[in-house]
Amino acid sequence: MRIERLALKNYRSWKGLLLDPAPGVNVIYGPNGSGKTNIVESICLLASGSSGRGRLSLQVLHGAGEADVKARISSFDEESRILEAAIKSGRLFVREDGGKWGSFSSLPPLSAVSFSPSDLLLCSSAEKRRSLLDEACFQSMPAYRAQRGAFLKVLSQKSSLLKKIREEAGVGRSELFSALRAFNFQFSSLAFSITRSRAKASKEIASLFSLSYKRFSGLEAGMEYLPSLSEALQEDGLEKVQKRLEERAGAEIASGFPLLGPQRDDFSLSLEGFPLSEVASGGQAWMASLSLRMAQFESLKDLGPVLVLDDVFAQLDPERRAAILSSLPSSTQVFITAAGREDVPEEGGWNGIPIELLRQKAFLP
Repeated sequence: MRIERLALKNYRSWKGLLLDPAPGVNVIYGPNGSGKTNIVESICLLASGSSGRGRLSLQVLHGAGEADVKARISSFDEESRILEAAIKSGRLFVREDGGKWGSFSSLPPLSAVSFSPSDLLLCSSAEKRRSLLDEACFQSMPAYRAQRGAFLKVLSQKSSLLKKIREEAGVGRSELFSALRAFNFQFSSLAFSITRSRAKASKEIASLFSLSYKRFSGLEAGMEYLPSLSEALQEDGLEKVQKRLEERAGAEIASGFPLLGPQRDDFSLSLEGFPLSEVASGGQAWMASLSLRMAQFESLKDLGPVLVLDDVFAQLDPERRAAILSSLPSSTQVFITAAGREDVPEEGGWNGIPIELLRQKAFLP
């Protein structure tokens, strides 16, 4: 997959931008605060419906009513198409080839994987780790996005119901118990499907993570999926999930919120057999976060994803910077941001895009 042209209008710090990137490695370089990250965030917006940084309303240029991100995308087996995302009144709308505006889930998104400095949280945040698994499943399993959306809705309803049961007394409480059983039936079915999808994605990412980390650092690293409802991965998993939820109903009512489910999933990271968070240096944690994203990218290689590496060289020595560039498949379109041209190894060949030149040419597309 390749972005042939990218156009921005009132997106973050860009009033207007038109960019025709090269098929291979594109390095956007310039001083901090000059708008480099905003460009690659627009690519993430077309891929996942989120830039990964801030609410949608904050992604509109100050003083503008709405923002627009448009890309002409080509792939190996399809004709080029125009994918467009618009932020209006704090909501995201998308359309293809100038058609009718719809929700993000209504169209096939741009296939892309992104690394940014915020990914260092992968070493400390379970929520960030769940998001990585979700992103991998969104792109590799078309039905997953709808399943997760339905699950989040049921999760919210179940949470509200648990609070009501805890606070209710008398006859009304038995009626709420009946409603809880109905919600648990939906909850267990969706949790079963999501857990199994995440297990499939994490199995492939785990093996690729180990290979990637060893290639970059020479050390052994590991990843293990830790589902909240591990029963879903067993024989007769759905029935076992339903039984487990029934057994924990009393505890959930007492706490007032769901104690089990995909919302509490996680995966562990290890370095040389020890918990990575306890033994890794800052550089090793950075490399682990990058290796996870590279593993995610490799797991989606059949889709030909675009790769975004925002400020990737910030904490790496010249040897590891060169190793990253040399590891990139020649057929992949890559976007890298850097503070200066000198931060990027000269070997390998890449297309340099100075931010000053883009600012000079910026106009309303």
